[in-house]
Amino acid sequence: MRTVAVMANKGGVGKTSITLGLAGAAAVKGMAVLVIDLDPQGNATSHLRTRPSKISVVDVLEHPTSATLIEAISVCDWDADIGEVDIVPSSPDAIRFDAWRGSGATTRLARALQGVDGYDLVLIDCPPSLGALTREALTAADAAVIVTSPSYFGLQGVERSVAEINEVRSESNSSLKLVGVIVNRVRTISEEHAFRARELGSIVERIKILKPFLPDRMAVQQAEGTGVPVQKVKGGGAKEVSEILDKYLRKILK
Repeated sequence: MRTVAVMANKGGVGKTSITLGLAGAAAVKGMAVLVIDLDPQGNATSHLRTRPSKISVVDVLEHPTSATLIEAISVCDWDADIGEVDIVPSSPDAIRFDAWRGSGATTRLARALQGVDGYDLVLIDCPPSLGALTREALTAADAAVIVTSPSYFGLQGVERSVAEINEVRSESNSSLKLVGVIVNRVRTISEEHAFRARELGSIVERIKILKPFLPDRMAVQQAEGTGVPVQKVKGGGAKEVSEILDKYLRKILK
């Protein structure tokens, strides 16, 4: 079971869209996917959860056992179209667990995931910050993906995220590795975007920058607005995005 933390140190870069896109890419290949929504904003939950669940990720963090996590899992209606995608829903109350004091391991989610099986891929949608909840995800994961936009502040977020991954690897999760950085919402005619994309190479190894970049396409917003995976949206833009997400998935699963 591959467990991947999808993270960003800046809001608005499309982190949750990437999480959902990767879930769809895996499901259409016949994989069983579990999304864990650690973001108190709960955007992944709003998009995926169509059947009520009595408990949420808050209960998992309060009682970090595999039994609690399994009880929190909710089936989503994507299953009817593309394959198995389940979710551990978020709650605004998850923010209570995001206080970070600068030391010590955060292992609640890692403990809850022990003994959970039946999934090929677990995707953890992190908050857009580097607090304790993101640390929970990185401690529980064996791989991390950083999502950014081609902007000055986006690149600052990448630098801090890489440092966070390195710190968690040295302190509490030696098997954690950075799979790569996804540059999202790129406009090919923008000189600023092109400049920032080149600048990214000075922050992380070029081999860690996933290619091709993900272009800014309306199909992603259409998928979010209609509650369907982007793989089910018609049109050339959706096909282009889906093919790129599939390439990212292959890299993540290596």
